[in-house]
Amino acid sequence: MKMKVCFNLASRNVCRNLLCLCFVSLLFSFGCCRRSVPATFEELEVFPAIYPDYVETTLPLNIAPANFRIDVEANEYVTRLITSEGSAFLFSGRDVVFPEKQWRRALEESKEGTLSYEVYVRQRSKWKKYKTFKNNVSSDPIDPWIAYRLIEPGYEFGHHICLAQRSLESFAEDVFADNRSASTSPCLNCHSFQNWKTERFLFHFRQNGVDAAKPGTIVVDGKSIHKISARYEIAGSACTYPSWRPTGDYVAFSVNQTRQFFHSLSTQKLEVYDFASDLVLIDVVKNELIPIFHTTNDFETFPNWSPDGKSLYYCNARVEIKTPLNSPEARQREICKRIDDFHYNIMKIDFDETTKSFGTPEVIVDAASQDKTALFPRISPDGNFLVYTMAKSGTFPIWRPEADLYIKDLRSGEERRLDEINSDNTDSYHSWSSSGKWLVFSSRREDGQYTRLYFTHIDEQGRASKPFVLPQKDPRHNWNRFKSYNVPELISERVDVNERAIVDAFNEKPTATANR
Repeated sequence: MKMKVCFNLASRNVCRNLLCLCFVSLLFSFGCCRRSVPATFEELEVFPAIYPDYVETTLPLNIAPANFRIDVEANEYVTRLITSEGSAFLFSGRDVVFPEKQWRRALEESKEGTLSYEVYVRQRSKWKKYKTFKNNVSSDPIDPWIAYRLIEPGYEFGHHICLAQRSLESFAEDVFADNRSASTSPCLNCHSFQNWKTERFLFHFRQNGVDAAKPGTIVVDGKSIHKISARYEIAGSACTYPSWRPTGDYVAFSVNQTRQFFHSLSTQKLEVYDFASDLVLIDVVKNELIPIFHTTNDFETFPNWSPDGKSLYYCNARVEIKTPLNSPEARQREICKRIDDFHYNIMKIDFDETTKSFGTPEVIVDAASQDKTALFPRISPDGNFLVYTMAKSGTFPIWRPEADLYIKDLRSGEERRLDEINSDNTDSYHSWSSSGKWLVFSSRREDGQYTRLYFTHIDEQGRASKPFVLPQKDPRHNWNRFKSYNVPELISERVDVNERAIVDAFNEKPTATANR
């Protein structure tokens, strides 16, 4: 018994010592207020190189900590964060990771003011201080959540695809639809929410393998989760790119026959060709499809509703194709050869909800006259601005390095390239926040391979702030995650669905959509 007591006492002493060591280690790794800034140092006239680049940008009041890594080799690092009210927080180490409680306090104290960052490095025995950089802190909050698809950048590898959501106020991320839930790992794509809410949304479920469940569109409507065929029988194709009308039960779809081709010599790895496309309207409650356009030489795609739901914007390329629709292989060969002839304009048609009919198409952005293509029209919630992607040609700008974002003031008619946020590589898919104060867009600016998400503040004149990448707890996160962020959509609340019901919907036979 005495030996047992001695053993217990010894164990307690060992545990106490281990706890002390852990506490000391935490103090050193935490790095906050561990030391003062250097008393003497050389002042540099350049900003520090940091990753991600948060230098001189605008942050929303409710954003997650903008952690970064000092991209400078040194023996020692000290960073001081100073709020508009004068509070200061010290951090040591190359990775500057802000505790969430302190970060919240710093943002609140700098509301409509600035956060200032002083970065000191010791190289050998000499301390250097970089030029202080700042972040403007906007009182305009950003939507607290964002939904996206995670996928390998080379679409020939689609083994694991999921639809995920991430809190922009913290680092919480979870998956709400995973293709591994189905035995054949099918493709999931093209999610669309109604009016930034998550009570009603949909996404496509594409078939892989002969034994796979039949493809269709998963519709989430409150507690109801079901699969519809969403197929336009006259065109012989399923619905593709959706836009849920802000009110009511209507979703506008383009019906596309797309194919992917991979280049062997070009630096552009991938091209997507659209061999035929039309627009339709689906009543998701009645599961009824109403044709909008069914044309041979007009290629309509990427519909998007105006905020009031009274107009539908879309893209259209008019190309005279000599090969008929009933000769698909010959038609594909002709279109492949003529991909540079595909210049999409942005169009607008008015919608009468009473009669479920559309008016006369109107050209809003004439890209064809500039020998360019305009895609992904997105209207700001106040109806004042149209943001779109412009490239040389074609229907799929995500792999085109020259793709840039443009903005049109719908009040004055002024159009311009958003030079404030574009880069030397692909800047493409984008969506507005529910307030219209923030824009998220996808970009390959870091390495030309992986698509990552950037955010920018848009003021009343349509000017954009310097963009910043989606914050991560570990500043090196983007170096270690080999996934592209695809189709970012800001949402005002968390997606809360029954995972079992989603899996059951994958495996059920889709309800046939009635075609008018």
